[in-house]
Amino acid sequence: MKEKTMKLLGKCKALRIYVDEDLKWHNQLLYRAIVEKLLNSGLAGATVFKGIEGFGSSAHIHSSRILEITENLPVMVEVIDASKQIIKALNAVEPMLPKHCLVTVQDVRVLHYHAPKGGQRGRRN
Repeated sequence: MKEKTMKLLGKCKALRIYVDEDLKWHNQLLYRAIVEKLLNSGLAGATVFKGIEGFGSSAHIHSSRILEITENLPVMVEVIDASKQIIKALNAVEPMLPKHCLVTVQDVRVLHYHAPKGGQRGRRN
């Protein structure tokens, strides 16, 4: 993958994809597969947030409370990048998304983003 210089300031977009933590894509956790697809698509970065409790279209509460046995917690993959890159990201991950997920895009203003010069970007084990 080619190194690119990141200039991510001012008007950008935030993409958020909400899925269940236990969903799979080709024998891999879906959220992990989405992050890898985003990395390979050249996005500025992605972060996965794991919810401790929530509910969605199933109207069933998923919780991480010790007394409740569940491993199907909500996760959110968030990407912030230029509008053009967010459209690219959506096109890349759309075939991976299940019918019961939530995807949002909103305008954001980036005040600070530091990308190391000559630093290595790529896969982390």
